[in-house]
Amino acid sequence: MRRLAIVVMVVLALGSAGWSQTSSRQTTPNQPVKKSPLAGYAGTWIGTFEERPWLTVQLTLQGQQLSGSLRRAHDLQFSDAGEIKSVGDTQVTEAIEDATLNGDGLLLTAKNPDTNETDRFTMRLTSETAAELKMSAMSMPPGMPKLRPWKLTRIAAPSTPAAH
Repeated sequence: MRRLAIVVMVVLALGSAGWSQTSSRQTTPNQPVKKSPLAGYAGTWIGTFEERPWLTVQLTLQGQQLSGSLRRAHDLQFSDAGEIKSVGDTQVTEAIEDATLNGDGLLLTAKNPDTNETDRFTMRLTSETAAELKMSAMSMPPGMPKLRPWKLTRIAAPSTPAAH
């Protein structure tokens, strides 16, 4: 009987020691890391016209929010079909104030710090390295054609911090 009591105490002691070690783990090795739905948009994207960059969108994912900037040619001319016809040399940089996913893609709200004007764009991924950007919710002058989306190419993916 005494031998049985000793065996039970040893089993309980080993069991509780093992339980305390496994219960302190934060994650299981097979648990997948959750990726933000915004992660695919993060990086540097370039739009070109006649092999010359005229549009740069830089997006950085911090937690569950995107921030960044949109640098574009100030003066654009469009064809009757809504395609870019010419791009001026003067650039304007707007800060991305909001980036929200909706059914059409990523709605970007950009603000020009010099004029405080707000522009809205919708960015839609077409592959891991390609996207389209179009103006959204902006009033166009009468007779102006409906603008076609601008093609963007990712030139730099976001860097990922090294695992510790």
